[in-house]
Amino acid sequence: MNAWLVIRARTAENEQITRANTNLARAVSQQIDSTVALAEHIISGIVFELERADITPETLQRLQPVLVNHASEVQSIKGLFIYDEQGRWLVYSEASPAGTKNNSDREYFIYHRANPSARTLISGPIVSRSSGEWVIPVSRRINDPDGNFAGVVLVTLSVKHLLSVLDRFQIGDQGAIALFGAGQLLVRRPFREADMNRRNTDSPFQKRFQASRSGTVEGRSAIDGVTRIISFEHLLDYPLFVTVAVGKDEALQEWKSASIYQTTWVVLLCLIVGVSGRYLIRSMRRRLVAELHLRSARDALTEANERLEHLAQEDGLTGLANRRYFDARLLFNFQQALEGQTPLAVVMVDVDEFKKYNDLYGHLEGDECLRRIAHALRSAVWRSGDLVARYGGEEMVLLLPATDAEGALEVAQRARLAVADLRIPHAASVLGTVSISLGVAAGVPQPDSTPFELLKAADEALYLAKQEGRNTVMVRE
Repeated sequence: MNAWLVIRARTAENEQITRANTNLARAVSQQIDSTVALAEHIISGIVFELERADITPETLQRLQPVLVNHASEVQSIKGLFIYDEQGRWLVYSEASPAGTKNNSDREYFIYHRANPSARTLISGPIVSRSSGEWVIPVSRRINDPDGNFAGVVLVTLSVKHLLSVLDRFQIGDQGAIALFGAGQLLVRRPFREADMNRRNTDSPFQKRFQASRSGTVEGRSAIDGVTRIISFEHLLDYPLFVTVAVGKDEALQEWKSASIYQTTWVVLLCLIVGVSGRYLIRSMRRRLVAELHLRSARDALTEANERLEHLAQEDGLTGLANRRYFDARLLFNFQQALEGQTPLAVVMVDVDEFKKYNDLYGHLEGDECLRRIAHALRSAVWRSGDLVARYGGEEMVLLLPATDAEGALEVAQRARLAVADLRIPHAASVLGTVSISLGVAAGVPQPDSTPFELLKAADEALYLAKQEGRNTVMVRE
């Protein structure tokens, strides 16, 4: 009986370790995913601005404070850079001039020069030439109006900051947390400079890491030789994955101690089993009841977690915020604007002739059209506090805190042009391409007003825009 209990306790301990490791790996991956997504959002905005206008000294001078502001506000960003087609530094997030520095020898620059893809590239860690610190490059290609290579926009993520984020997670003295991408190690805690850029191909778990999106393995580390229980989780939106590992001996130390003490007491109890048998049976029954209660609690928690997953904030088709999250943010921002007496703006967006588009091209093409429009709307919104959401069907909405009618009109026009620049063919439209109509409503909330009045005003403005012939913006204050 004692041997069975020890083995059973070890199994339960392993399950608990695996569960905790899995949850921790998921939390770390979400943290890293948010960090990379923010960097990609910043890059997309800069590339959009550069590709809309010629790369002139005036354009670069206008972007300089934007780069400085992003680098100062986002702790994870070490620097932002814009290079021309020769790799020369045009402008970056420091006040000092770029001089004659050149990054044409960097792997990411060589990749973008040879590869026409507009996707964001996450490269292996390098030592920054501007700060001398380890950074992870996140970069994207710039094209000229003819689609030719015109340079690179680069955001460098601070390895030091990423390590400070990883240090917040408790994994024990033998534990390790690592981020991998492109077949190599990007960052690892505990940090050793010799591990930077280590290839992951020599890992005995490489096939398992690549075969599944998440899971748990056990074995000896190829980096330091410590036997660990390793949970891994791939990021949702990027070709990266996180491993969270705890030392096997350290994790099972409590179980080992408990097993020794338990076995000692069982031996002693066997000597007086005749006297204490009845008490032992009652104790075991109480333990079984407690386990049933724990199992019931676990099942209830699992059910609650499943319910929470249905309340996700993201629209599954477009990746924008969904209607539920928009309504909550509208109420919150309206209350903030009311208390601070600051303006609040709402921009209602509707895809022109979308039913005809669906009838002509099919629903699959219609879904792809909505996804591309959603991406264009996101690129037109530059502030982190602004929100782009799918309101329903082909309707989308922009929520712009601390924005008056003039500012909201500027954002709306930028969004309209961003969609027009997509040039999505639409044979049933007068324009021949997909367009959007936008209704803008803005104002300072009053005590007797409601957020839904602002929403209604934006909807009425959208109706007027439709009457004016579509592909236009109308404003109501």
